[in-house]
Amino acid sequence: MEPQCLVDAHNVVGECPLWHEEHNSIYWTDINGFTVQKYHLTTKELRTWSFGEVVCSLSLTTNPKWFLVGLGSRLILWSPEEDRRVDFCRPEPNWPTNRLNDGAADPNGFFWIGSMRNNVAPDGSDVKVSGNSGSLYRIDPSGKVTIWDTGFGISNTLAWSPDNKVFYFGCSIGNIVYAYDFEAKDSSIKKRRTFISDLPHGMPDGSAMDVDGHLWNCRYGGGNILRISPQGTVMQIINMPVANITNCCFGGPDMRTMYITTSSLEITGENSAGGLFAVQVDVAGVNTNRFNLSEKLLSKENDIRISRS
Repeated sequence: MEPQCLVDAHNVVGECPLWHEEHNSIYWTDINGFTVQKYHLTTKELRTWSFGEVVCSLSLTTNPKWFLVGLGSRLILWSPEEDRRVDFCRPEPNWPTNRLNDGAADPNGFFWIGSMRNNVAPDGSDVKVSGNSGSLYRIDPSGKVTIWDTGFGISNTLAWSPDNKVFYFGCSIGNIVYAYDFEAKDSSIKKRRTFISDLPHGMPDGSAMDVDGHLWNCRYGGGNILRISPQGTVMQIINMPVANITNCCFGGPDMRTMYITTSSLEITGENSAGGLFAVQVDVAGVNTNRFNLSEKLLSKENDIRISRS
């Protein structure tokens, strides 16, 4: 389990790695760099698209040509092949004081995303903020937004257990990840309780789920990734060569490669900080859920203008 740097991307805040099986590629974002990046595993080709503002989350959709993209201000649909962008919805009403952050699709194809105080200036520089004004939103395939929880500082980690009975969601500055009961029949959550808290390995950031129901949690500032049992016990630690570990996903033909994003923010002396890493693990990951995309949303009338790459 020796992590290797695949792309020395020098991202400010690399985030949201996403395995796209049909494209044989890893996509990920640079939040402060306002970009989405793609690395093709066979050709080693690297592509970058610019979005003109924070790019905080990515989700596959039921149409493999399209992604659901979380920007700081809103959600859009995006087709990289044509670089076509379609406005979708605006879950966070307090933009630009607040912005969107980590997000993921649930087993039914609904999209969940958290928000936080906006810590990114219009030029991409870091802004020091405080407060627990973040919320947890659910967006159904029609674009209807429902708020499910509030009071978060930096919302991170959205994952579902393999049996679709537990939903995990956390707050980085609170050093806590919660578990909720997930009702698959209607994509609802209830009974929030503490799953892990106050671990001494940095702060909890993004996570991925394996087929045994263990949560792999990236630890920002801690330089590692923790494999945590359904009972909340740390079972394994992957030590990384950089400190700020932001998010991870499983991918590859056997789903046993973990792809990891990192941040170079406020880091000196780490040559690979902000790079995309890969490490082989002994257990397969759960396939990523896909947002249930309605083709009628792709009307030309919904296209929007954003700065292009």
